[in-house]
Amino acid sequence: MLKTLFLSVLLYVSTDAWPLTVGEAINSLFDQLLYQSVLDPELCKKQIRYMALNNTRLLAEFLDAGVRIPRGLFDDNSVDFGNYHQCLGIDSPFEQSRISGKYCVIQIPLLQNFTMPGFSGDNSTLENDLIKLGPSGEMLLDKYYSIVNMYRLIFGTNIYNRTSPICGAVLQMAACVPRTCTTDDAISALLFNTSAYGFDYAEEYCRLPNDKPWVTVDSVALVIFCSIGVLTALSTLYEMICIFLLKRSSNTCFRMFSVYSNTKSLLRGNLTEGNIKCLEGIKTVAMIWTVIGHSINSVSYLQNPTYYFGWTLSADSALLSSVPINADTFFMMGGLLLVYNCAKKMDGTMLIKNLHLFYLTRHLRMLPLLAISILLDASVFHKLADSPLYISSATAVNAIRCRAYWWSTLINLQNYVNPKEMCVPHSWYVAVDIQLHILSPVVLYWVLSGNRQTAWSALMIAFAVGLAISAIYNFIMLLPAHTIIPARNSELLDYFELYYFHIISRITSFLVGMVFGYILHIWRGKKVVIYKRTVLTLWATSFGIMLGTVYILYRVKQQTWNHVYVDATINTLMRPLWSAAVGWLVLACAHGYGGPIDWFLSLPMWQLPGRMCYGLYLFHYPIIFVVNDVSVSPQYFTFGRILFQSIASMVLTFTSSFIFTVLIDEPFRTLFKIILDKGEIKCCCQLFLRGQRKRRKKHIEELELLKHTE
Repeated sequence: MLKTLFLSVLLYVSTDAWPLTVGEAINSLFDQLLYQSVLDPELCKKQIRYMALNNTRLLAEFLDAGVRIPRGLFDDNSVDFGNYHQCLGIDSPFEQSRISGKYCVIQIPLLQNFTMPGFSGDNSTLENDLIKLGPSGEMLLDKYYSIVNMYRLIFGTNIYNRTSPICGAVLQMAACVPRTCTTDDAISALLFNTSAYGFDYAEEYCRLPNDKPWVTVDSVALVIFCSIGVLTALSTLYEMICIFLLKRSSNTCFRMFSVYSNTKSLLRGNLTEGNIKCLEGIKTVAMIWTVIGHSINSVSYLQNPTYYFGWTLSADSALLSSVPINADTFFMMGGLLLVYNCAKKMDGTMLIKNLHLFYLTRHLRMLPLLAISILLDASVFHKLADSPLYISSATAVNAIRCRAYWWSTLINLQNYVNPKEMCVPHSWYVAVDIQLHILSPVVLYWVLSGNRQTAWSALMIAFAVGLAISAIYNFIMLLPAHTIIPARNSELLDYFELYYFHIISRITSFLVGMVFGYILHIWRGKKVVIYKRTVLTLWATSFGIMLGTVYILYRVKQQTWNHVYVDATINTLMRPLWSAAVGWLVLACAHGYGGPIDWFLSLPMWQLPGRMCYGLYLFHYPIIFVVNDVSVSPQYFTFGRILFQSIASMVLTFTSSFIFTVLIDEPFRTLFKIILDKGEIKCCCQLFLRGQRKRRKKHIEELELLKHTE
């Protein structure tokens, strides 16, 4: 059934228009033909004349939902969304048609030169006919231009491939007009002739109800989610019948999609003897830090943006703005667990013989939830999210990218093939993780050789080579050292594309993890004695590195910072040092030198979120975007308010991750294990039929024995 489903979906996708080019993907988000088909200039004039003379209440609804001066203009806000839902909800009968609302966004430059024919006594356009700004208007422009300059200095002029409304001296406001009208027709008929008076504005886009067309990717998502739903229902029903009615054990192959067994498996946790308990706590705390940091750093459309930008550069935000270093925590743990687990199960020869399984297992382990996140971004979240400025939102941009570049994400090459337009932008981590695992056997083979001297030589040589390559690369490229870089803002995209998403920036963290993984393997099951003074020194060094990293990143994001060679040094050393500090934390907790830190990180409450960490990572950013993108008005920034919003995003992320882990991750983990262990999935059917034959044979033997006894 799974094979048939997969082939049918693949055939359906390959014979339709998905994947798309970027241009086609943009057009597929909104029905462009719908916007053109509703225009009717003559009917527009009739409807506006009718409202002006006979239905002023309906006209007031249009005006109330549309243009108004942005609230908080002197608090640096240049955006007003109007009343989006009120505008699209207008629907009133008119002759043989209906008067319905259309929501448009227009951009109005603050600096206007109105030409007033006849203002000086004739119809000529003279210098005296220009309406001049008074002292208050000039003060407003001066303040606004200072805001613009500060915004450009801190964040640049491009966010999510679009020009932010505050980047030029313009107001971005709503206009609610009848759907038969253009904004020019409506404003000219209701207010004044814009062309005659020289009023300068531009229509950015318009929205109508039900303007998101149903496209191929939506059908693919519907087929896949419905199929998984049917499989889940049947599998759960089968297991319930076996447990509660037949009172016998169920077949593993037929219960793999069961909510009952998958939930039990997820909640039970990993109780294998020898596991490092504190790892789940470290992963969970790091993920909480990541979600809160990304939530606060992703806010958009604020009533007080200048205050937010100033707060971003202040010491108050130092910890949350240092979230990018947290990725190296996970790369370090990836290298640590790779060596620690593989050293227990195999040697170098077994690794080489099973190299294809080594690669395939890692890829298949990451694939199901990644594929689901692509579908959610390309289709589901696009349908769920909507707002006045949704067209330019992160959710809409992600949908465009996933419809065009889903394939590069599935093969984990998005950080090199299309780094500026990645589908699931934060999936660069998955790509780099897979790429590091592909390279790891070069070192792992020698580590698993059984000879400690060989293993240590391989690890030290690999780390030295990785550090040297990183240093040479950084001092050639001379890239910034932070994601917030006011002094070098023009280099931000290069920083992401050429460094942050690049394997060179993470390989030293991964190798540090392999070193600590090998130490843990050597000490496995042993009572290790470390002098108290050494323990205190290592803890002080670890905390010093962590606090020093946060402080350095705080210094780098200041407007006066512009030291290219210091940035190159930071990029070279910061990540392996951070990884070493976290590595000591794991080592100390694993061998009884963690004290209260080990107690806290080993609490049972961390086990569940720790097991769902991959899902939490994949789903947290899209959910943050959706939460931001359903806003209907600019919000006022305070740290407490955004913190509460980030907690809400965290709860939604946890819930979504739990659901998809139970419905997708656990079943496919079992499925891939069966395929890799048995060679082909039909073995499930063979096992089931073999069990049926055994039970039937046993039943016949019991009947024969009973007959013989009688």
